[in-house]
Amino acid sequence: MRRRSIVLALTCLACTGPGPSTEGESSDTDSETETETESSETGEPGSLLLDEPTVVYHPKQPMIVDLVVELDAPGTAELTHDGDPGVGVVLLEPASGEPATTLRFRVRGLQPAAAHPLSLTVQEAQGDRSDTWSGTVTTSDPLSGYIGQFEVTTDDPGLVSGDMRLLDVAALFTAEPAGLILLDNQGTTRWYLGDSDGNTTLDDVWFGVQLRPDGTVSYTRRNYVHVMDELGELQLELSAESMAIAAGFHHDLAALPNGNFIAISHSFADVEYEGEGTLHVAGDKLYEFTPAGEIVWTWDSFDHLDPQRRRDGFYVPQKIKNPDTGQDGYDWTHANGVVYRAQDDTVLLSMRHQDWVIAIDHPSGEILWRLGDEGDFSLVGDQYWFFHQHSPEWQPDGSLILYDNAVGNPELPNAEVHSRAVRYALDFDAMTATMAWADDDPKFVSALAGDADRTSNGHVLRLDSSMADADNGLFVSRVHELDPERTPNRIWALTLPPGVLSYRAVPLTRWVGEPEN
Repeated sequence: MRRRSIVLALTCLACTGPGPSTEGESSDTDSETETETESSETGEPGSLLLDEPTVVYHPKQPMIVDLVVELDAPGTAELTHDGDPGVGVVLLEPASGEPATTLRFRVRGLQPAAAHPLSLTVQEAQGDRSDTWSGTVTTSDPLSGYIGQFEVTTDDPGLVSGDMRLLDVAALFTAEPAGLILLDNQGTTRWYLGDSDGNTTLDDVWFGVQLRPDGTVSYTRRNYVHVMDELGELQLELSAESMAIAAGFHHDLAALPNGNFIAISHSFADVEYEGEGTLHVAGDKLYEFTPAGEIVWTWDSFDHLDPQRRRDGFYVPQKIKNPDTGQDGYDWTHANGVVYRAQDDTVLLSMRHQDWVIAIDHPSGEILWRLGDEGDFSLVGDQYWFFHQHSPEWQPDGSLILYDNAVGNPELPNAEVHSRAVRYALDFDAMTATMAWADDDPKFVSALAGDADRTSNGHVLRLDSSMADADNGLFVSRVHELDPERTPNRIWALTLPPGVLSYRAVPLTRWVGEPEN
């Protein structure tokens, strides 16, 4: 490929994005491969385009290609996909050592194993010359477990949020799919990262997926913390074992602004109960650690909560094994969600088997308040508390939204249990909680997991992780978009294949790989 070292300023009609990492990379590595476009039409020789554009494929991510364009003078450029308006195109910053005359476009959201028509228009910045190119790029085969399209139903398409939806998926007890899926609001897969490296159990779920400010994703899986970039390249991997956390990680992972992580693990203690004797009990322990694996803060439920407070779930058949002693521990707290808030340096912890969301002062570790039945807030109005909840999330107005599984409510018979997304307004002076909104979907139960997140336009993306499917005896996970200002709330719905679990569904206004502005 011919290149000229001409210093110039380039402007692109597409939005800008991060340049690809060049540390330890070249076109000869496994991280990317180059090839000429399959078919094309260009202007006359001597035009702005020096050569045929080159396509860079990424072996670990077939849904993304880079198009490299060589110019002989400063100019503006626009690259478009001629057949799919859902494809995203950005102009990357020049890579280290790459001449400024080289333009590298990143094309995201391509369907794998398909032909994609692309068109390029170039205009000279200081002159009248222009140039065009059109060509077809064929993407490589999909990763194992890939599902390209999901059926969606919309009650009012004009109201549906334009946000994309990032889901973890795991077909429990089968090899695939297992991974992360980014969907647009049409149900089309725009990015997929997955594997088929063995049967999928609960330990194999991609827990706590989060899009980081730099465009990478973080999650915990199989007692490891992972940070992965959009091309499927591992940026960070930390094992619980390497930090001497014998009980491993479970359920969630919080990424802090300073680069640290907070993960949930287990702790164990022998507790004396009147009339029962001594029982081996499993609580929860939080670990904060640096990207280098240095533990800098811990918090243990046994130090701050009373193990005599036992709720529904303590006697569940499947107990938690203590890795040090081999004993089975009764599931006392069952933490399932952790949220860090920088503005007041607090940690929210959702504890399913306490039916509480607690706020922890990060510097001291002291519990500031407990939200839920028998907690520190009085519930205003003729309502009932959440039970066995998941996924608390702070809202811009200071209220708190969460997924109420409603399991274990001592005041409701099982026949009246109704899972829901619910939002509470909190008055910290009066220590009262008021139910500001709850969804109006017909009665349903999702006994395990679940999520409720605010979309960019104020809607709620609700994930029902474990709906019973009477047709085949399996559970299903479904995602609904809810408009709180409309009756009925539901305006969009997607159901995953039977037996496929999703733990989190995160609405996004930017691509995986795209940094925050």
